[in-house]
Amino acid sequence: MNQSFLLLFLVLIFFSDCSKSTNSANKVPKSVEPEHNLSNLTNIQYGFNKDTSGNMVSLTMDLYFPAGATSNGNYPLVMMIHGGSYLNGDKTDMAGYCNILSDSGFVVASINYRLGWRAGNGTCDGDTISLIQAGYRALQDANAAMRYLITNAGSYGIDTSWLFAGGISAGSSVALNTAFIPNNISMFFMPGEYSLLGPINNADNNLTSSFRIKGICNMWGALPDSNLITVSSATPVISFHGTDDNVIPYNIGYNESCSNSIKLYGSACIQRRLEFYNTPAISNFVIGGGHGPTVYTPEFLMSNTACFFHRLMKKIPITSKIYTTLVSSCD
Repeated sequence: MNQSFLLLFLVLIFFSDCSKSTNSANKVPKSVEPEHNLSNLTNIQYGFNKDTSGNMVSLTMDLYFPAGATSNGNYPLVMMIHGGSYLNGDKTDMAGYCNILSDSGFVVASINYRLGWRAGNGTCDGDTISLIQAGYRALQDANAAMRYLITNAGSYGIDTSWLFAGGISAGSSVALNTAFIPNNISMFFMPGEYSLLGPINNADNNLTSSFRIKGICNMWGALPDSNLITVSSATPVISFHGTDDNVIPYNIGYNESCSNSIKLYGSACIQRRLEFYNTPAISNFVIGGGHGPTVYTPEFLMSNTACFFHRLMKKIPITSKIYTTLVSSCD
């Protein structure tokens, strides 16, 4: 598809989708129920669906709450998504990150999603079609998890006006896709997967809540097309990435550096696109760093992320900027 036509098409679709205030679209009235204290919860089922082998699997999440949280509170939500190349990983991998964010005043959900694709025996031997399908399943699951959280906002003290997402590696790509590929885009952008696996807005459960993500923590993830970022879809992003990442490119390249795999648009490209649309974007790049640079600590990553999200909520002006040293973007 001609890129100019695709860009115009996506803009029109997003404008039709976003004609209402995003705050009012996200805001869900809380059910009336007795106030209760909230403590961390594990293995909450948000849906179920068939995995890549056709087996029905339960989809679960863990929830982390601020100290002293009650169901009558109004806490912003961050949905965190683990990495693992769509092959492995678990929601518990994100526990350290989730604890830091909950200490910063957020309700945090760490989700499991369906895994598995035909990766082959060598780095570049994988079946690209099955990889795209794995990403689509993960996108369906992330949407279902967010619908569950919005529907049950009253039980968990969630302020549905402020929904954020983040993740690591493949999980970060899922978070980005959840923000930039709503159902009405997925049917045109991924028609084969949409036809085979179904819509993303009713998979896994029968909940119907709609949402708009207000900010993203992108830890060495990427989008499948930079044209997904349009004037109407542009969403603030804070990114962390190594410039020599050979798994997910920090700029533009191929998955696992394999020219026969998916082309990806990483953090530097996302930064440029958001700056073009005057949307807040902060990037911290480790020069010469690989995939998931070890110099990044959970404390550094999450303290910067929490500050970025809080500034968005407080409507504090954010100057888009790229950092190449480990300094706080809040200073």
